[in-house]
Amino acid sequence: MQEANLILNDLHPGQIIVLQTHKRFNVLCCGRRWGKTVLAEELLLDESGTTGCLYGQPVAYFAPTYRMLMEVWRTLLETCHEIIVKKSETERRIEIVGGGVIDFWSLDDIDSARGRKYKRVIVDEASKVLHLKEAWNKVIRPLLTDLHGDCWFLSTPRGKNNYFYDLFKLEELHPDTWKSFQLPTSNNPHIDADEIEQARLLLDPLTFAQEYLASFVTENNSAFCYTYNPLKHIRKTVVNPSWEIKLSFDFNRDPITCLVSQDDSTMVKNYIEQIKLQNSNIYNLCDYIKAKYGKYLILVTGDATGRNSSALVRDNMNYFKIIKARLGLGDRQMRQPTSNPTLIENRVLVNSAFHHLDISIDPENCKALIFDLEHAAVLPDGSLDKSDRSDITKQLDALDCLRYDLNTFFKHILKLT
Repeated sequence: MQEANLILNDLHPGQIIVLQTHKRFNVLCCGRRWGKTVLAEELLLDESGTTGCLYGQPVAYFAPTYRMLMEVWRTLLETCHEIIVKKSETERRIEIVGGGVIDFWSLDDIDSARGRKYKRVIVDEASKVLHLKEAWNKVIRPLLTDLHGDCWFLSTPRGKNNYFYDLFKLEELHPDTWKSFQLPTSNNPHIDADEIEQARLLLDPLTFAQEYLASFVTENNSAFCYTYNPLKHIRKTVVNPSWEIKLSFDFNRDPITCLVSQDDSTMVKNYIEQIKLQNSNIYNLCDYIKAKYGKYLILVTGDATGRNSSALVRDNMNYFKIIKARLGLGDRQMRQPTSNPTLIENRVLVNSAFHHLDISIDPENCKALIFDLEHAAVLPDGSLDKSDRSDITKQLDALDCLRYDLNTFFKHILKLT
């Protein structure tokens, strides 16, 4: 094996303990910012051991989607650039001096890695893998047979109703070959304790326990917004002429919807009206808004797909361009995102907002939003149940408007996560 002088991140004591006490199969339940990505990179290279690619071994990194694996792909390309013999952007494969290989696989297609053999496999964000049990038993486990390889499952927990939790419990049955680690954020000495305390104050207890304490928590009946409380949050609202009007759009063909709200940019959030127009269009919706709210300063956000070419309406204009023109708005009033938030992160944000902010939802003018908050449920994979649009409990257009609104105007409450 040829030696390589690589610049790697220093491991903190918690990561070192994991490396010193691991077994063949390892399940790491990590709090946010614990350092699992740095550890994953170290495990793939294994600078001081005999299991990584620097020792000439074939290793593999698995992530739930191609998008999720790109951070580690780019980092290792930069780290190993002086010793790379061959790389394939198409196959996501790195070959280095000495014969070592790193393959990167997306578990969107669990069959894509069949027929390979590896000395080490990393499964990152394991709790987000939709078919983790099938992927492990039918594909990943056989990849380790020829070389007697080891496997590492790394993830932030997502409750107990998933196979990552089942894997975590296997140490109890097979302590000689399986090792489970529960690694809270505080285990990383590089994270300021004050930042963790700030997160504790901002997040609801369940979210903080999951995201920072690395606990397998059970949420209330799979409700998307489990911190919503009708007795606390349903209150009459009125327009405050000193505050901006914030519009959040969801661009379904029928109904087309917009959520009208105001806030003080700190702790008070008032939802004024949920507009849902049946058998209508963006032009009629804008006319309604202009007639009722046109005298106020308006800020706009909404579904990011409204800016795509696929969302062209007429005159070759997308939805947000029509809104801007129809309401006579300037560029600085348009706050539409470039992409929609992930449901997992957005669920944390929504529940944190309802737990910590002073939120009021008008009982008469926001009936559709109240209905969605009371009925929205998540599936075991963490996604919203929108399986049947003919079922009004699964349309969730008003909830989507709220999600986009909080993601644009109150995402700062999750600054650490």
